[in-house]
Amino acid sequence: MPGLAPGIHVLSAVERKTWMAGASPAMTKQRAETEMINFYGKSFTSRLLIGSALYPSPAIMQAAIRASGAEIVTVSLRREAAGGKTGDAFWSLIRELDVTVLPNTAGCKSVREAVTTAKLARELFGTSWIKLEVIADNDTLQPDVVGLVEAAGILIKDGFEVFPYCTEDLSVAMRLVDAGCRVVMPWAAPIGSAKGITNRDALKLLRERLPDITLVVDAGI
Repeated sequence: MPGLAPGIHVLSAVERKTWMAGASPAMTKQRAETEMINFYGKSFTSRLLIGSALYPSPAIMQAAIRASGAEIVTVSLRREAAGGKTGDAFWSLIRELDVTVLPNTAGCKSVREAVTTAKLARELFGTSWIKLEVIADNDTLQPDVVGLVEAAGILIKDGFEVFPYCTEDLSVAMRLVDAGCRVVMPWAAPIGSAKGITNRDALKLLRERLPDITLVVDAGI
């Protein structure tokens, strides 16, 4: 995205990378490794993460995810049935995509609820990754940053690798990093607002002050 500081990775948009024709294999490999994004020791070529909720149909969901080129897909235990025919069908569709699943705690309004949902997700998906959401306001889905930091600390001590959904506030991001988060997911604008990046300077400041942390711009794009 024009003007966005290097190293900030956008959840809902991706800039395609084109390798130069005629480049040597060594040069191509070196550039590919440089361009890859790393989450908790795992590397990916696409910088796009995509959701699995609110598509018109399962077929459209699969087609959209495939067309996006995303290698990581977020899924919500609260939005999809975890068992029964509906849940089994949904998980089958996700497995067919051959992507890395990032479970989330969407809709959770308390630390206890978010922690419990994260533990259920770990059992179901067999992954220590969790996109952590603790919601303060139903209308804007603004994060409860106090509860978020508390929940992140609890989950990290329990062996989770946390992707916290937060605002662009530097002090909150620093507290999340102090709790052990190696990834931070600040919003661009409130979820569903489609306003795009409303506080570019704050995102640039996060990049400057947290140079070793992977940033994923999440929501409102």
